[in-house]
Amino acid sequence: MAGTRDERPIRRGTAGLLLWLAALPPAATAQGWGGAIGYGTDNVYRGVSLSSGRPAWLADLHYGFGTEWTAGIGASQERPPFQSDGAQFTLYLDRRWQIDEDWSAKLGVVHYESPWNVWRDELNYNELTAAVGWHGRWRLSLALSPDTPGVFTRNGADTDFAAAAELSYHQPLHGRLAADFGAGYARIRNAIEFDYRPADPRGGEARRMRSDLSYGYGSAGLSYGIGDVYIYSSLLWASPGAVQYNTGSKSRTRWVTTLVWSF
Repeated sequence: MAGTRDERPIRRGTAGLLLWLAALPPAATAQGWGGAIGYGTDNVYRGVSLSSGRPAWLADLHYGFGTEWTAGIGASQERPPFQSDGAQFTLYLDRRWQIDEDWSAKLGVVHYESPWNVWRDELNYNELTAAVGWHGRWRLSLALSPDTPGVFTRNGADTDFAAAAELSYHQPLHGRLAADFGAGYARIRNAIEFDYRPADPRGGEARRMRSDLSYGYGSAGLSYGIGDVYIYSSLLWASPGAVQYNTGSKSRTRWVTTLVWSF
């Protein structure tokens, strides 16, 4: 059963797949066809669960044009509250640079679709992404969106500017065992709409007000590779704003384990 208009499960971001792929070795994005298939105990992206705190699958298929360009399509299970399970799709195009032996950079565009979601027309949006990495250890990324949907807005067509920044660190420990840490911050303009009624009853009718939403999130955990299979287990946390932007899972701290096979 779908919720009322002001209960619809608008959420931040897309499939956690792209975040996992960022940790895969360079061979995963080499020239030609490649991809990944995975399953996790939750599908968390930028501090928000896209699967209402429940297990979810993920998949990716991409093609590398040399070592510079990569185009692909990703998908992951979304399990919105009050709805049947569906999937979110991402179409992306990346341009990569190997600046020198230590530094690399990337620019990309991403388009999001949720075709089986009750609010699918409100969940189609776009992002421009940029990232810079050092020696395969440090990675700083930025995502900018001109049309991210708001939360609890009366008009489903309402969209506005959103931005997210992330910093991650990958520390090899022994063989293919590594420690991974990350922190991020997201901000969505005019995300929440509410009625404001003056305290004085003679002050007139209620007015529609818009408010920005911002929140922080982070993770700490371990990753391990066996052949083409990688396992990630991390403790994730998020500030209260992340829960406000999701009507599914209300947990702000959780352990998430994901198994990914890359090919």
